[in-house]
Amino acid sequence: MEQNGIDVSKYQNAIDWPRVAASGVCFVFVRVGWAGYEGGIDEGLDPCFARNMTGAAAAGLAVGAYVYSYCKTPAAARRAAREAAALLAPYRLTMPLVFDIEDAATYKALGRAQSSAVAAAFLEEAKARGYYPLLYTYTSFAQSYLDMSALSAYDLWLADYRGYMGLKGASIWQHTSDGRVDGINGRVDLNIAYKDYPALIGRQGGQKEDKNDMMNFLEVFGEKNCQCFTGPDVNAVDRSYNNGTLASGTYYPLMADCGLGDDGYRWVRVLAGGAERYAVVLDDRCRITGLSAGDAVRAEHDQGAGGDAALTRRVKELESSNAGLLARASAAEAQSAEAARRAAQYLKRIKAAAAALEVL
Repeated sequence: MEQNGIDVSKYQNAIDWPRVAASGVCFVFVRVGWAGYEGGIDEGLDPCFARNMTGAAAAGLAVGAYVYSYCKTPAAARRAAREAAALLAPYRLTMPLVFDIEDAATYKALGRAQSSAVAAAFLEEAKARGYYPLLYTYTSFAQSYLDMSALSAYDLWLADYRGYMGLKGASIWQHTSDGRVDGINGRVDLNIAYKDYPALIGRQGGQKEDKNDMMNFLEVFGEKNCQCFTGPDVNAVDRSYNNGTLASGTYYPLMADCGLGDDGYRWVRVLAGGAERYAVVLDDRCRITGLSAGDAVRAEHDQGAGGDAALTRRVKELESSNAGLLARASAAEAQSAEAARRAAQYLKRIKAAAAALEVL
């Protein structure tokens, strides 16, 4: 099923969203802003971001968001995804979160492999945070500066204004930048979606529910050492656990995301071997990811999270969360159907945790 949509930023100025919705537009991508060389969005935050997010959703449109990238490293791209997720936290996306990579001046100098790694890093981080990730670019940029085979795991939103798409397999086609839509003064990009993303994201529970249903862990992978520390200090290696190294192929429960330290590293606190230890998130050896309730309690058990008492505590935490959700559902009859669906997801999560507890 094809759906018509637009993408907007500050360049469209004030938008009459009810008129846009009445014109036949089904979806919109709102620009969060641009991410700089090191991934920060604060200076590049689109001044119309919040107004467009709220107005489009209130008019009944399916809403996604995009970040225009100048990021030069995978670490910068991951930072951009984290900052975008923080800015999007008050909103519900029913379309993907998009990494817009198209600035030839930035990426020609980086080369195809590095540019592709930057894109993959943002998309991976967005997915880990519960969003449906989507790559945006235009045909000649993809052909010149990206390794599309390395990015084939992600859906593609392709800009090509020649009347056809120069690459196969795109799920959204931006076919003109010279569109006219009632409710918008001046030009606007027009798009056709070939996937029903609102339905797809709805079946997956949506990004908000995904994040609630998943428990966060530090996944260690590959052959490079991922060290653990007694504190957020690279000189404080904790050799009391596995000679100071987190084991590859292991999921460590994430106790806290400490953010960027003064040394420029992103620090986390994890549970390893029955004690809390610190680690640095490095793209080539570890990443933050989510696990379902059943897998999560098993991983906690493996790391000595206090045995059955800790597992029971986790189940009680889930029960408490569910009780709060049900209370909010009772207080908001207008949203009762949505709240009941989310409550059912929590109940499923509780049962999975309880079943895992019985197995252990």
